[in-house]
Amino acid sequence: MKQRYRLKLADGQGWEMVAAQGTEPWVQKLASIMHLERCEPNGCPKLIFMRARSDIDWWQDPVFGLTREVSEGLPCSGWKPQSLGVLQLWVHPDVPDVICWMGDGDDQDLDITRMWQSLFPFYQRAVESGGLPLHAGLVERNGAGVLLAANGGTGKSTCCRRIPSPWKALSDDMALIVVDTYQQYRAHPFPTWSDHLWNVQETTWDVQHHLPLSALFFLEQGEIDEVIPMGQGQASVLITESSGQVYQSILRYLTRDEERTIKEKIFDNASQLAKIIPAFKLRVSLHGRFWKEMERTLS
Repeated sequence: MKQRYRLKLADGQGWEMVAAQGTEPWVQKLASIMHLERCEPNGCPKLIFMRARSDIDWWQDPVFGLTREVSEGLPCSGWKPQSLGVLQLWVHPDVPDVICWMGDGDDQDLDITRMWQSLFPFYQRAVESGGLPLHAGLVERNGAGVLLAANGGTGKSTCCRRIPSPWKALSDDMALIVVDTYQQYRAHPFPTWSDHLWNVQETTWDVQHHLPLSALFFLEQGEIDEVIPMGQGQASVLITESSGQVYQSILRYLTRDEERTIKEKIFDNASQLAKIIPAFKLRVSLHGRFWKEMERTLS
């Protein structure tokens, strides 16, 4: 039996991540980073990881590079390639499954980058269902999730490290927002891939853990700690920018039509999110207690 790992999101969507064709150690590491457990075939859409075989024309018919066990139920032709640079995805109009070709070689930095980009189908499926991936840290207080969004180098990770109990930082760089069956927004923590890419630390994230989303704070550096309410229009723009940062490394590989479709859907979802979830500008000083301003705002 091939290694299979289950990912279940709060919107009810699930994925079965399947290690095929020499990718077992790689997928096992990815599953470990994301706290995913082994599973039996469960009927969820499959994200199948494979490497090339020299005895087949995998670039024309990727299914023929898979074993019969893994390829069962998959169409033999009609797959469309989508290059993301260091890996290639194959999608098909008739099935929700995705085949992910990992390339050859054993390069740790490339493998971490491939892990990062291999999550694109998860983000895309969430966006199609009204959700969004955001370049934001996820913190928890009293069972509710709060997002701290900012550009790189603005202090997002520092704020997540500084925030004290009873607050708890679940992620400091990435979060995935989904819409659950009750039409409520819930947030999942997702990995900070730079921790592994730059060998900062061997951090792991429980990506299946999720919280009801209660607020978004967009960080700015300031002389004093201060929360400033934000209108829906400004919030829509900033949420769109935050999600666009997640897609930035991927968009250049898409066609203009694909890029336009994704950007339009992201903006629509961001506008809807801004109507429901309050958003604020959070000015953070170097040594202040910014979380006290957040608590006063949320009380």
